[in-house]
Amino acid sequence: MKKIVLLNIVLALALFGNEHKFLLSLKGTYTTSTRFLHNIDNPNVYSESRSITSNFGYGADVRWNILWDRFFLGFSTEKISALQTTPVIYPQFDHLRVPYTEGFELLAFELSGYYVVPISSEQIQFYFGGGFGAYDGKRLFSVANVNAETISSKSYMGIHVMTGIDYQIHSRIGLRFEIKFRDPHFDVGTKFDQTFVNYLGHQIRLPLEETVKVNLFGVNYVGGVVLFL
Repeated sequence: MKKIVLLNIVLALALFGNEHKFLLSLKGTYTTSTRFLHNIDNPNVYSESRSITSNFGYGADVRWNILWDRFFLGFSTEKISALQTTPVIYPQFDHLRVPYTEGFELLAFELSGYYVVPISSEQIQFYFGGGFGAYDGKRLFSVANVNAETISSKSYMGIHVMTGIDYQIHSRIGLRFEIKFRDPHFDVGTKFDQTFVNYLGHQIRLPLEETVKVNLFGVNYVGGVVLFL
């Protein structure tokens, strides 16, 4: 019963509201680069890093118009993932190419404030903002199709800034384009539950236990559909 009442209230706001006090968005995202830092206790940790350049995600964003007409408070959630396979050549086994697969999954939860700049119109709104985020993730790592197990995980808080445009194509529907700058990262410890794996008739030694820092340091591009309620 409570769910039906809430749904009716939302529909009433959408159909009869005179001002847009609530914005709901479904979004797709692309992050330009993620870095995997191995041997993080080494002062020159960046010398052992590798990167993935295709990091895609999806999520939702809600914003409330509060205090005054140019300020919005918002909460967003996002899931980002990437996976990349690179063959490693073993010269001692007649240049056998062994697949090494590395990737990650990240959940982001961000609280932000947004300011709509005065040059905006009813149809096009330019804004900028910033806030805080909490990030939690896991590393995906396998050698010769054998998956490593996660034995530890440490997440960090972070800050972000962004700028974007809401383009209203209908009284209740619009498009959003946004660029976000942030630096989420987390540490993950992994190990294999075996020392060797048989791959194409050869015994391949699996890597030792290690802790890796996963750092999404690239620019985050966002595109989505907005409902003006």
